[in-house]
Amino acid sequence: MTALQAALLLHGLLGGADVILNHELLVRLPSRPGAAAEQRLHSAREVIFGLLFPSLGLFSWHGWLAWWPVALLLAEILVSLRDTVVEGDTRHLPVPERILHVLLFINLGVIATLLLQALPGWLALPAAMQALPPGGPGQWLAAMGAISLAWSVRDGLSARRLRLRAGQHA
Repeated sequence: MTALQAALLLHGLLGGADVILNHELLVRLPSRPGAAAEQRLHSAREVIFGLLFPSLGLFSWHGWLAWWPVALLLAEILVSLRDTVVEGDTRHLPVPERILHVLLFINLGVIATLLLQALPGWLALPAAMQALPPGGPGQWLAAMGAISLAWSVRDGLSARRLRLRAGQHA
C-alpha cells in the first residue's frame, strides 16, 4: 500500500464518519429546510471521490493522463471551499462536525502533497493508464468509490427535493 492509497482510505473513513454521524444523525441534512445548496455540494463532492478513489486505487496514471487525478483533486478543493462558506452561512455546525472537517482538511493536504510529489515522475512517462496489481487497497478504494457514487445520487435527489419544497413555500 502506498502512502497516497493510505491517505485516500483514511479520507474515505473520515468522510464516511462525517456523513453518517453529522449529516445524517445529528443534523439530518437530507430533510433539513434550507440545506439544498449544501446537499448539491455534497453530491458533487461524492461524485469527485467516487471517481478519485478508484482512479488512484486501481490505476497508475502516466504522461499527460496524470492530470486526471490532479483535476479531480482541484475540483474537490473548490467544492470544499464553497461548502465551508455555505455551511457557515446557513447553519451552526456541531462540535463533532467541526472536528471532523479539520481532520478532513489536514488529510486533504496530505493527499495533495503526495499527489504533487508523484506528479513529476508520472508526467515523465509515456501517456498510459495502467492497472495496478489486483487486491489490497485498490479493492477497498474501488468499493469506497462505488459507495460514494451511490451516496451522490441520494444527496442529489435530496437537494432537488429540498429545492422543490422551498419553491412551494415561497
